[in-house]
Amino acid sequence: MSSCNLTHYTLQINLSFLVHIMEATPEFNYQIDVNPERKKIGTIQVYSSFVRPANMQPILTRSNFSCSLPANEFTDDEDSPHKQRLYYFLKDSGVDAEDAYTLIIKLTQLACKVTSNSFEYCSRYALLLWLTLDVAPSNEYERNSAFRPASKLRVEALSRRIYKRKRKTSSIANQCKRYKRKQESSSSGDKCTICFQKLKTGQEVATLLCGHEFDNKCIMEWFKVRHNCPLCRFELPPEHDQVPQLTTVF
Repeated sequence: MSSCNLTHYTLQINLSFLVHIMEATPEFNYQIDVNPERKKIGTIQVYSSFVRPANMQPILTRSNFSCSLPANEFTDDEDSPHKQRLYYFLKDSGVDAEDAYTLIIKLTQLACKVTSNSFEYCSRYALLLWLTLDVAPSNEYERNSAFRPASKLRVEALSRRIYKRKRKTSSIANQCKRYKRKQESSSSGDKCTICFQKLKTGQEVATLLCGHEFDNKCIMEWFKVRHNCPLCRFELPPEHDQVPQLTTVF
C-alpha cells in the first residue's frame, strides 16, 4: 500500500452534549491500496472515529463510522447518501452543523486531489480515507461569547422570503469543482447548512446581513444559543444579560 499522513487541520471543533462541553481536533489521513480485492477496486472507503483520553468517561453512544462507495460517487455526487450518513454521524456525535459540513468538504477535496493525481492513483486502486477527531475536555464554553443567544429583536428583523428553486445548470462532472467553489466562497448554495437538507420551493428562508440563507426554523433555533452565522461567523448583537445555555442545538 501507498500511504500519506496529513498534518492536523487547524479547525477547533466544539462538541456539545447537554452539560458536557468538549473540543476535538480533526486529522485527515489517506492510504492507497494498489492491490485491492476485486470488489474494492475503484472504491473509496471512508472511516471516521472519535478518540478520547483513556481517563475520560465515554459520552458518545457511537464513536465510529465506516462506509464504502464508488470513487466517483464520493468525489462527484454532492447528494451522496453516504455523505449524508457521515454528516449525521458527526452531527449526532455533537459536532455542530457548520463544522460537520466543513469536514465533509475537506474530506471530499482530499479525495479529489488524490484521485486526480495520475502518478499516485489509478482507477484499479482503492482509496482509504480517515477522519479522526481527538477529543479533549474544554473549559472555554462559559468564556466563549459565541455561545450567547442572538438579540431577539435582530433575529425577528431578519429579511425573509419564500424560496424558489433555480433550474440546475451544472453537471455531475462539475460537482467536485462546485465543492471547491463552495468552500472558497463559503456559500450555502441551495441547501440549509444547519439541517443539510435541500431548500424546497415555497419554504420560508431567512437571509442574514452577510448574505447567507437558511431555513427559517433552523436559524431561529440556532440563534437561541449562538449569535454568529453558521457559515462565516458574522455576528449579530448578542442578547444582553443572559447566561449561556449548556444545551445542544441539534
